Amino acid sequence: MDRIDSKILAAVQRSGRMSITELSGHAGLSIPATTERLRKLEEAGVIKGYAAQVDPVKLGYGVSAVVGMTTFKPAKAKLIALLEQIPEVVECLHVTGNDSYLIRLYARSMADIESIIARINPYGETRTSIVLSEPIERRNLMP
Repeated sequence: MDRIDSKILAAVQRSGRMSITELSGHAGLSIPATTERLRKLEEAGVIKGYAAQVDPVKLGYGVSAVVGMTTFKPAKAKLIALLEQIPEVVECLHVTGNDSYLIRLYARSMADIESIIARINPYGETRTSIVLSEPIERRNLMP
């Protein structure tokens, strides 16, 4: 990773739909050289993919929560299998400390959150925090 790779990463993280022509302008390279650099970053796994950022509220998901969960080993695989089947669960982190997992979810209502919690409660103890706002939204990561 050099300075030019960093410029390419910064640009595609700001806008994954940016054209190669525009990206080459940010990188200060020719179109073929930029294309090759981008391909190498993808092949190395530095760039894992491209995705749209959507507004959960505009999709009808007005409530967000983070659920801390303590789960013992026998139930972990079953819990993960269940979480993969719940579309409102957008992220699950395996962590150290009091919790085994931190689970991020979006829901249409508090009743929906309650329903999701009821589905996962058989696999361990939960602690739910309702998200009030996101003062720092997901941001770009640079080397």
